[in-house]
Amino acid sequence: MAKFCENCGAELKENSEVCLECGKYTSKKGNSGDSNENNKLALSGFIVSMVSLLINFAGLVGLVGAILSGIGLAQVSKGNGKGKGLAIAGLVVGIFSILYGIYSIINLADTLSELAIFF
Repeated sequence: MAKFCENCGAELKENSEVCLECGKYTSKKGNSGDSNENNKLALSGFIVSMVSLLINFAGLVGLVGAILSGIGLAQVSKGNGKGKGLAIAGLVVGIFSILYGIYSIINLADTLSELAIFF
């Protein structure tokens, strides 16, 4: 009896663990996380991005959060755990933090150039 992929409906080869059409795992073996758990990178990216709102070293912390969230989103899209909302929120907050860091650097440079006039 032929087996079919739950994700895309393609016919699976006998004893295959990964669908050759969409790349989704067909069994728990080889899956990086239980599908009922949040993806660890998506969760980590969200947490780091939120911390970047408090500690923003010129946007670098937000950059790390955005990268982790992006990787987590890619993994969630392939069916490795859940947490798509966390990953998207981490990306949005991380990008905001990066932009705020750039704004802060430009504002600091402008302020320092104005202070240099007095000395």
